[in-house]
Amino acid sequence: MDDELDETQWTDAARESYAASAEALIAEIRRHVELTTGREGRQRELGPWFESAEEVHEAAVAFTHAELDWCGSTSIKVRIDEDDWDDDEDDDEEDEEVGDVLSVVGRWDFRVTDPEAFVEAGRRAYAEAWPDDTAEDAEIAVPDVGAAVAALMHPPTLDQLEGAEGLDMAMVWAETYLHDGSETDEEDPFAIVHESRRRG
Repeated sequence: MDDELDETQWTDAARESYAASAEALIAEIRRHVELTTGREGRQRELGPWFESAEEVHEAAVAFTHAELDWCGSTSIKVRIDEDDWDDDEDDDEEDEEVGDVLSVVGRWDFRVTDPEAFVEAGRRAYAEAWPDDTAEDAEIAVPDVGAAVAALMHPPTLDQLEGAEGLDMAMVWAETYLHDGSETDEEDPFAIVHESRRRG
């Protein structure tokens, strides 16, 4: 890496590339700001906005590389260091008081009897949760059964599913586990079940 920098630092080509990438980044930011200030909070605007944000990010990455090639330093931190972010979260969790935790682990099976009716129920739930959004927003946000589940479980309870049109409760299983809360695995919230069965 150092050898590559030695070949580019303080060269005319690196200076020109750096200046050009700066102008390109400025242009991308201006374009993105124009797009963003024109938003009205509609779901259909999300796709173009994310695409635009990615273009800004790519321009920022190119600018950072060009600056590094020119002077060996960078002035923009393009991405948050995910490892540092995780460490901060771990520190916050260590400060929390640890006591007995009762985990209720269950399985609820529903038979989808009418997908279209269920999706409509999800859209109605979306409209209730986001009253300022339009019918078009609801259609875009809740296009299928999976999205309807998420909309109906906002906040995440099963009451909405049990009474939803187009869905019938088929069967329920539930088990409880009393533990100290110290072995919770964020990547697998049901790991406690496997661990308890291994110990049993």
